[in-house]
Amino acid sequence: MKTIRILGGGLSGLTAAINLKREGVDVEVHERKRFCGKPTHDFQFLENWTFEDDALAILQNLNIQTDFYIKPWYSLEFISPSLNKCLKRSSDPLMYLLKRGPMKDSIDHALQKQASAAGIPIIFRSKLNADDADIVATGIKEPTFIVTGITFPFDHPDKAITLFDDRLSLGMYSYFLANDNTGEIASINPARSKEHKARFDLAVKRFEEILNFKVSTITHRFAAPGSLYFLKNARINNQCFIGEAAGFQDCLAGFGMMYALKSGYHAAQSIVRNEDYDRLWQADMLKPMAVSRTNRFLFERLSNDGYEKLVKMLDSPNSAIVKLLGGDDLQHILKKIYNHSLAYFLRPLVFWKRLTPIYKLILSLVGGGRC
Repeated sequence: MKTIRILGGGLSGLTAAINLKREGVDVEVHERKRFCGKPTHDFQFLENWTFEDDALAILQNLNIQTDFYIKPWYSLEFISPSLNKCLKRSSDPLMYLLKRGPMKDSIDHALQKQASAAGIPIIFRSKLNADDADIVATGIKEPTFIVTGITFPFDHPDKAITLFDDRLSLGMYSYFLANDNTGEIASINPARSKEHKARFDLAVKRFEEILNFKVSTITHRFAAPGSLYFLKNARINNQCFIGEAAGFQDCLAGFGMMYALKSGYHAAQSIVRNEDYDRLWQADMLKPMAVSRTNRFLFERLSNDGYEKLVKMLDSPNSAIVKLLGGDDLQHILKKIYNHSLAYFLRPLVFWKRLTPIYKLILSLVGGGRC
């Protein structure tokens, strides 16, 4: 078999390379930068609700060694535009905190080391033409959203907050993390927006108000693109497109790392087993991605008034609402959301007397059934 050339040394490209090498296939990774992975120096979460198996078990099945910083996380606080708060917990890990970027204990650096240890050539500053690659893992060409953020020294107990407010993150959300004496604030906004800095600055001020502190020293600034549109057929002209190059991204509540890792594995398996790449990844990943895209459509139409009601609903002691949500355990709630249209969970909003016509219209259009 010929040497398989992979263009892109991110999570998806390195996962594909590691799995091909394990099966005795000659492979080389071509990376445009002088290092593998993201250029960011930030924390990200590997969500543990999209698939039935625990995320760590999935990594093991993908032949990824967890020799990097990884921390189980059990709670998440939701805050509405008017600062109503709802803290939700999980009995099992809700998600796993990872480091992204060129740091030695990041998942990016660890996969680079694993690939090198397996004897996989990694060609940095490569000029390989995309048309000459067998697997394309080059990242996003046309982003639909941008994540803007900072990290800073912050002595505070571990904490994760999701803040809904269209003034800070239009149709998306802002988030705050405190971990190991480091704080992180980020806001997500549509790529077409011309107000990224202004909205981000407002998000910083809002979190300073919520947590009663002041960001005095910024360690790192980062910006990362993302896409909410994925390829339904990711094998094009005999090339496998994986990870962000295929637009594989969670459209609602995740960071997309799991899709990157899984797509790299499926691309490798398609080559080793001479099977249809599209059939492999679609059987595993298409449903949760499609559900998340439907839910993104609904979420973007909530606006601040809807976010207020959503946070109240999550914090409601009403037994009927708790049962509809799938219980009080946040992991169970999110697992259920990733198997249903979000409209199913928005039904309790009709209990509020001031329900606006737009919510009634949404609920009538989508009907709350399965995607």
